[in-house]
Parts: sequence; C-alpha cells; structure tokens
Amino acid sequence: MRTALLKILKQPNEWKNRIIIRLLGEPGTPVPPNPIRMQTTILGDAITYNIYIHLGRGINQDRLRNAVISTLLYEMMLRNIDPEGLPEQVSLPAWLITGLEQAVLWQTNEADRTLYSTLFQQDGIMSPDDILKSREPEKELDATSYAAYQTSCGALMLCLLNQKNGPEGMKQLLDQAILGGDDPKNLIKRHFPQLNLTPSSLHKWWTLQLSRMATPPVTETLTIMETERHLQEALTLVKYDPDTRTTSTFPVDNLEEAASLTDLKRQLSNISGNLFNLSRRSFPSYRPVIVEYAKLVALMQTDRLDRRKAAPKISQLREIRELSMKTARRVRDYMDWYEINTRTGSGKTFDSYAATMKLIREQEAPANTPIARYLDDIEKLYTLPAKAPVPPLYGND
Repeated sequence: MRTALLKILKQPNEWKNRIIIRLLGEPGTPVPPNPIRMQTTILGDAITYNIYIHLGRGINQDRLRNAVISTLLYEMMLRNIDPEGLPEQVSLPAWLITGLEQAVLWQTNEADRTLYSTLFQQDGIMSPDDILKSREPEKELDATSYAAYQTSCGALMLCLLNQKNGPEGMKQLLDQAILGGDDPKNLIKRHFPQLNLTPSSLHKWWTLQLSRMATPPVTETLTIMETERHLQEALTLVKYDPDTRTTSTFPVDNLEEAASLTDLKRQLSNISGNLFNLSRRSFPSYRPVIVEYAKLVALMQTDRLDRRKAAPKISQLREIRELSMKTARRVRDYMDWYEINTRTGSGKTFDSYAATMKLIREQEAPANTPIARYLDDIEKLYTLPAKAPVPPLYGND
C-alpha cells in the first residue's frame, strides 16, 4: 500500500517517524466497539503512530487498509512540522483519505471496476459537491450509499491526480488540508486552477474520469450471463408511434415487425457495429451465435434476406441461447454442490456448509477433488507451448 501511495503522489521513499501495528486479543474473545483504532504519541520532537488491531473476530481488511493509508498520510504530511507548532486537532478530510485509498486499489488493480460501471450506468454515483459536503460519511450514510461514496471519491481523486502536475498539486493540497481551516472547494481551486475555468469544469473532468474507469478493457471477457444480456441489448430495434408519441422495442429477429420500420437501415447499421464490438469480448461459446446474427443483419441491410429460409435459423439461434443459459446455471449450481460435498472434513451441519461456501468464495487453498484436478489438467494442456512434451497430469494417475 505504501509503495502504491508513493507512486501515485510521486514522493520519494523516505521515513522519519515510526508506524507500529499492534495485534491485541485472541480469536474468539470479546471485541471492543472499535476493533481497529489509531493513536498518535508525541515525545519531544518525535511522533509515533500506532494502529491497534483486535483479533477477536479476525481482521476487517477494508478498515485496516483505511487505517494504514490514513497513518501513512499523517506521517508524510507531518514529518517536517515541529510538533510544538501543531494545532490541537489535526485531521484530514474523509474524502481525501477515501479517495487516495480507492486510488491505491486502482493502482494495484484491486479495485472492482464492475462497481464503477454499475453505479455509473444507474446514476448511483455521488457528485463532487455531495462528496465534499459529507463530513462523516460512515455515520451519515447507509452501507449502499457508503459504497457509492467510496467509488465516487476514487473517481474524484484520480480526476485530480491525472491533471497536469496532478501529484504535485495533490501534495500541496494535503499539506494545507491537514492543518484545517479551509473549504475543500477552495483547496481544489487553489491547487488545480485548470479545473476553475468554468463553474462546471470539475464536474466535467470528473464525469470523464468516471466514464474511463467504468469502461471495460477490450481484453476482459464477459461471462455467459453478461454476454446474453449484452446480446439482447445489441439486437434491440426501436419503433416510434407518432400517433401515441410512444416508443416500443423488439428484437431484430422479429422480421415482420422490423420490416415496418422507416429507419430500419440506420438501426441495422448500429446493430452491426454493436455485434462486432461484442464479439471481441463475448464468452467464447457465444461467438458463433453472434456471427450468425451478424450474417442475418447483413442480409437485411442488403435486402437479400429470405424470411422463409431464415425462420428455422432464427429458431435454432434462440434455442442455442436458451440452452446456453440453462447449462451455465446448472454447471454453476452443480460445481458448488460437488465442491461442498467432496471437501475433506466437511460436516453435514449448516455451519459447515457456510464455512465451506466462505472457503470457496475466498479462493483459499485449492481443493483436491476430481473436478479440481481435471480443471488443472486442462489448464496445463491449454497453456502448453508448441511441440512441448506433455507435462505430468493427474489423469495419468
């Protein structure tokens, strides 16, 4: 975390004051109201930062990360300040700590991009004004709103850091913010003047940054469920009724309804482009289906489609898609059931079931089951270089 934070802020690898993490209690013992807390001790001209972690219920990784990032920032900002000259209360705004924490996750590829994408599509993101107004978000917001707050802070922080001289401006902003006494908007205006050109400049840059973060990379392959959803969206035609001034949607393979559209060629052109983009990221088994739909759209664009001959093909494509969805659900459910029932030492109580599900979801030590060994064999064979000898496989046993 420290390496990523220094890289984001472009700061040298320097220390002055100690940061000590202390583990308290034993697993299963009563937990205090605040199981992870921070304490600062000043002795002479030396400052010591302590993070206390109670082990009664394990370690909450999110709270620990927040505490570590906070302490690293305090050490960085206060190392060159005389402790005697410090005000009675020193604190960084919540949006700065949360934003840098989310930026670290993004830098280390640990951030959940799907969360940014989902909130962006559903307008669940908080605006910069809402972020800066929230003083104690953990107390003011419910769990869902707080997740949106964290995501929004991450987008705002990366928006600032990606400006010209962004890391330098952020360092200066932190130096002043930690001493308090200034409005967050004024701090941003002072240290990022390029965002102060118009009243909406910050919001525009922030929206652009969020859009980049929500956009999946070309190399990210969709699941079967996601591919089906995107395919439905890609194959949708829109019909406008001038009499009622309403619109309705239907799939492109509804050929009779499609023929009634006055702007069919334009919509088919959009569908063709959407199918091409989807084919690069679709689940592998869906690519032949997408190709067939692309052929269907191409024939419709050139008025060479024979509806009578196309009907069986359309019916077949629908059946393949429906069967793919059913198979995906069955495989998922069966794999969960099989892993739970074949793990060594699993009991038949609900507690043992819950413990096994937690183990599977957290992807701890790989299971030594027939299916797990079979998948390991497949991975070895698929990653085998050309003309390389066959490696040892579990199936040979």
